[in-house]
Amino acid sequence: MKHLLVTNDFPPKIGGIQSLLWEWWRRLPSDSFAVLTSPYDGAAEFDASQSFRIERTREPVLLPHPLMTRRINDMARDFGADFVVLDPALPLGLVGPSLRLPYMVVLHGAEVTVPGRLPVSRQVLGHVLRGARHVIAAGGYPAREGEHAAGRTLPITIVPPGVDTKRFVPVAEADRASVRARFGLAPDDEVVLGVSRLVTRKGYDTVIRAVAQLAPHRPRLRLVIGSTGRDESRLRSIAAETNAPVTFLGRVAHEDLPLLYGCADVFSMMCRNRWGGLEQEGFGIVFVEAAACGTPQIAGDSGGAAEAVVDGETGFVMTDPNDVPALAARITQVLDDAPLRRRMSIASRQRAVAEFDYDVLAGRLGAVLSVGENG
Repeated sequence: MKHLLVTNDFPPKIGGIQSLLWEWWRRLPSDSFAVLTSPYDGAAEFDASQSFRIERTREPVLLPHPLMTRRINDMARDFGADFVVLDPALPLGLVGPSLRLPYMVVLHGAEVTVPGRLPVSRQVLGHVLRGARHVIAAGGYPAREGEHAAGRTLPITIVPPGVDTKRFVPVAEADRASVRARFGLAPDDEVVLGVSRLVTRKGYDTVIRAVAQLAPHRPRLRLVIGSTGRDESRLRSIAAETNAPVTFLGRVAHEDLPLLYGCADVFSMMCRNRWGGLEQEGFGIVFVEAAACGTPQIAGDSGGAAEAVVDGETGFVMTDPNDVPALAARITQVLDDAPLRRRMSIASRQRAVAEFDYDVLAGRLGAVLSVGENG
């Protein structure tokens, strides 16, 4: 069986969804699919280096209109596709009911949460989802939101974001000091790490305040934040006001990320719901990356974060992501209890390999796509 993937989000464009789709699809047999996507700088060189077929539109964005429907139908027929996979469900999925072939859709989270809770857009989204042969959901959270919008149970398979567990590995104890030195950290520092786009929803203000609360009693405590974003200036102000020992690394090089995760003692992101639940954490791939590197995680309970972290086993999930004293207590617990930290480290790595390795997930995705064989 062959299929056509239609998406705006594909490399060399950079981003979480782009990386997810790339890691999923590049592991499939190259003759089983083709990709229709939007243009991007450097795309010609990237496309030429792939073993599968990629076509790009002239339009900067793939939008649902009759000419796009025709383009999809034409390419699907030329490639000999048996069905089409549309990513995301909105707005691109709107072409689904008009295609000549059966279609599937991919759900990530944010693109279904808001439309799924507004009357008119919920009706449109529900129509797209109910017409799909199958739904691929990047976690339990988007799966639930999709069924809420559809108003019924859907044929859904959950294929969560994953991690390359051959690249994201724990740092050997013998290398720990030298790795820390790369990031300006001392061997005996107590390192709390945060890596994500710096926006309000990620809750790093809570993490900064928790570390500030602990710092007077823990002189070696350090909070390291690796990324940038529109909330950075506010977070820097909070750090200055509270005298929190925070280092803002800015954007961390791709090849350095596993080392940064691996040299930390605990990873924390207090993701939280905003706007009455309309804005939530889709999944939290950073938790899985930290887990693969053997670093315990502390997460805020928002969206799919509780799927990425097993409370009490690979880390802790905070029911109130704004509770500074509670977070400070959990950080203290992980730092002070070496056996607990070791157990969580081992459990994190084992779970990442067993459940979130991209090779494992690609096998699940391949099984989903073969659903089209029997209709």
